[in-house]
Amino acid sequence: MGRIAIKFISAQDAASDSWDLVVVGSGMGSLFFLMKYLQERPDQRVLIVEKGGYNTHDWQLQNMQNSTVDNHRTYRNIGEFHKEWAYTIGLGGSSNCWWALTPRLHPDDFRIHTMTGTSVDWPITYDDLVPYYQQAERKMLIAGSDELEEHYPGTAPFPQPHHHLTTADEMMRSRPGHLHYPMPTAKLSLATEQSSRNRCCSTSRCHLCPVDAKFNALNGFRDVLSHPAVSIVVDAEVQMLDTAGGVVKSVQFRQAGKDYKAACDLCVLGANALWSPFIMLRSGIGGHGVGRYLGEKMLANVEVYLDGLEHYNGGTATTTMNLSLLKDGRTRDRGTTFLIFKNGFDHGVRLDPPGRWRESLPLGLYVEDHMHYDNGVFDDGGDVPAVKFAPWSPYAHNTLGHAMSRLPEILKPLPVEEIRDPKIWPTLGHVQGTCRMGTDIGNSVVDRDLVSHAVRNLVVVGTSTFPTSGSVNPTLTAAAMSLRSAERLVG
Repeated sequence: MGRIAIKFISAQDAASDSWDLVVVGSGMGSLFFLMKYLQERPDQRVLIVEKGGYNTHDWQLQNMQNSTVDNHRTYRNIGEFHKEWAYTIGLGGSSNCWWALTPRLHPDDFRIHTMTGTSVDWPITYDDLVPYYQQAERKMLIAGSDELEEHYPGTAPFPQPHHHLTTADEMMRSRPGHLHYPMPTAKLSLATEQSSRNRCCSTSRCHLCPVDAKFNALNGFRDVLSHPAVSIVVDAEVQMLDTAGGVVKSVQFRQAGKDYKAACDLCVLGANALWSPFIMLRSGIGGHGVGRYLGEKMLANVEVYLDGLEHYNGGTATTTMNLSLLKDGRTRDRGTTFLIFKNGFDHGVRLDPPGRWRESLPLGLYVEDHMHYDNGVFDDGGDVPAVKFAPWSPYAHNTLGHAMSRLPEILKPLPVEEIRDPKIWPTLGHVQGTCRMGTDIGNSVVDRDLVSHAVRNLVVVGTSTFPTSGSVNPTLTAAAMSLRSAERLVG
């Protein structure tokens, strides 16, 4: 796919004008907010300031990378434990590299404190997000199954049918009372005139989709990025927000070693959960826990050896999600685990004994951990966020232990030969927390509408605002929260 008609402007032009809205970062949180904003205020003047460059899908395939920026050089670990964080720097943010899994948070995810006496409740409920979940699902042409209505009320008919399931999935679903469902995903199961995207090729190369099947900013937000009201400056790193009298007056950014300022009436901060709080800390913008409560779920991958059953005949990389562990609920000592069934060679083909290459099943366990105050992003005077993260807590390890103990029962419909030990991955790629939402400035950074408690013309979008990690992939929820915020601000 070629370049789309985007109005790129110079840093000098961005700084010489005044803007109704300046958006920092161009990931999913920012663009879903901007989509709704432009529907209501199409004549406003909007500037997007993006730290990275503009790399087309063709460029990404030719160069075998999403961006020229090494994201690991955009933060610095401090402390004894060095944690890896994954995201993309560039126009479209991590929509370039995500795997496009789009389950909703479960209603119970919003009320952990009420149910267990631990962690915190969200200041919004599942029901508050239902209409915005539906809008985001329609925008991304989600492929899924309406069966999820039983567990996720308000599940509207999905725009696309679910992907082809594996034989193992069908066997799991044959069990009476099963909790095994097709995974909602922003990868097309059918080609459609509604989109230039292609049907999923099921090669498990989703971080760099070879056929442009998954939704991303460049193929899904063309109307926003090329909107007449929108101008974009790339390769421009925001340094801080200039405030006076409790409002943002301008956004200070640096390009090629030179500093610029763009004046604005409204600012949307959607960098990511490392850079958004870093910018706020540099700007002296307060609120309880700015930069704190950094976290994500633990990813534990498990390989299951099958006895006589060949796998890998599904229609996409992750075909199903199993809610058995989610339905076990939380206790004070452990959280929930989201169980996904994969259709890609995460562990390679099975080599021993010879000839049984496909007799294995890769599972993914999203293991919940609490967001801890001491884990966070700090401004120590350097050029990038200083990040401190302790090893996974006993709560997370208890959660993983419970999940592993339950797998033999959950997998009974399958001819299981061996469930191998879990392998904990360096990162799940879900950077969350650091600008948590809450009821007031004493317990949070932003309110239920994502507006800063301290600076009332500043909106913070994206997964940085999550008070807890939730049980599942966060992108759909971040999109829904952005749509809700924009509607409540300008609708």
